[in-house]
Amino acid sequence: MQINPITKKDIKITARGKRFFIELFIYELIVMITFVISIDILAKGGNLKTSDYTTFSSLFPAVSLVQLIIVSFVIPVMTGASISGEKERQTFDIMLTTATKPVFIVWGKLFSVVVRVIMFVIASIPLMAVSFVSGSISWSMLFLFIGMMVVYSFFIASLGIYASAICRRSMTAIIFSFVLIFVITFGTVLVALLEVVAFDRMIVSSAFLLLNPMVYFEGLFMVACDKQYILNMKFLGGLSELDKGYGLIIVSSFAMILLTMLFIIFASRKIDPLRNKK
Repeated sequence: MQINPITKKDIKITARGKRFFIELFIYELIVMITFVISIDILAKGGNLKTSDYTTFSSLFPAVSLVQLIIVSFVIPVMTGASISGEKERQTFDIMLTTATKPVFIVWGKLFSVVVRVIMFVIASIPLMAVSFVSGSISWSMLFLFIGMMVVYSFFIASLGIYASAICRRSMTAIIFSFVLIFVITFGTVLVALLEVVAFDRMIVSSAFLLLNPMVYFEGLFMVACDKQYILNMKFLGGLSELDKGYGLIIVSSFAMILLTMLFIIFASRKIDPLRNKK
């Protein structure tokens, strides 16, 4: 299997530097602090007993949400300079003169970022595994969480790559990526609220909510813990019926994968020098 040369180059550069290991240490430190604080809250609430470990299941959504927030902030920063950074260093034209097609350049940049992020998530598995010692949560939920994080990481990374392709400055691309994430996360909920208030039901916002990371992972927590931690699923109207099983997770995953492919196509078309000359 031939590795994408862009991915190979970026991973080599990352592995040789200290920055990645510092980022990994900070990531694990934040997750560990969240884990300790959650344990402390359970202990002060009188929920920890020597004969009852079922309360450890509450650690799963707590640690998962923190990782979701970190990934949502880290990926735009990583992808913001992926293409616009090449423009700033005046190496963008040189990269385009290689035999690598624009779509493979975009895919290589995207995959290198996702690989680093997934390494962060995998490194946190030992802490997350404590949530499953009671047996109240199936171990399959841990692998489902990793799979969902992969899908979400690709989606956010493709969005950042597209922003980096259309912007000339890395900072502009990063800010634009954060704006898009903010709209997807909070704008979709606001539109849904307005529709419910105005029409007593959702009309078009239910489709946009499929891309909302809070709704996406709320479906996981409902399946794993049978509890609501972020949004009230009844608020989602027809989508709440999908959440009784894995329907919401599956439909949202397909929606994110579709948008990921579209962003990759748009970004590759944007950096294609032959298309820009037509």
